[in-house]
Amino acid sequence: MILPPDAGASKAAWRVHARRTAHIPTPSQIAQVVERLIEFLTPINGVFLFYRAVGPEVPLDGVADALGWPRFAVTRTPDEGPLTVHPAIGPMERHRFGFHQPLADAIELAPHHLSAALVPGMLFDRSGTRLGHGAGYFDELLSTLPPDRPRIGITLAGRIVDRLPVEPHDVPMTHLATESGVTPI
Repeated sequence: MILPPDAGASKAAWRVHARRTAHIPTPSQIAQVVERLIEFLTPINGVFLFYRAVGPEVPLDGVADALGWPRFAVTRTPDEGPLTVHPAIGPMERHRFGFHQPLADAIELAPHHLSAALVPGMLFDRSGTRLGHGAGYFDELLSTLPPDRPRIGITLAGRIVDRLPVEPHDVPMTHLATESGVTPI
């Protein structure tokens, strides 16, 4: 068993821990998270930012299948600059890190048009702090959302820890979605 880092550990130490202990979600876990998200999102009108899962992230295609792909937007990681947001429908290409993203000439959406953001993470803590892969792209994008928009960290219950290190640029989640449901922070 790999023990979590000490209380004062850096985000880099937590990332090493998360990579060593991560496992691909089971079909049952995925189905439970997807079902809970569908229940939560159904009454909300608008477009939802989501992601195309890579590695141990919880895939959300089932949510888009149930609610309709035109209601979803995904990010594109440009060669330079911040993430951009685009409709989830349309041609995609594989990024060098393995995820699918819209083509460079896809229509861009302004973040203020999003109704909620479904956010991947390696780990989350009980106060909504997210441990991402360390590039800061998602936090930069989340900082441009209107503050009243839900930021929902998508994870498995076993990937929630008591406390993660917080850095000034971190944007906390307003909710966590797991197999048990969508819980406000």
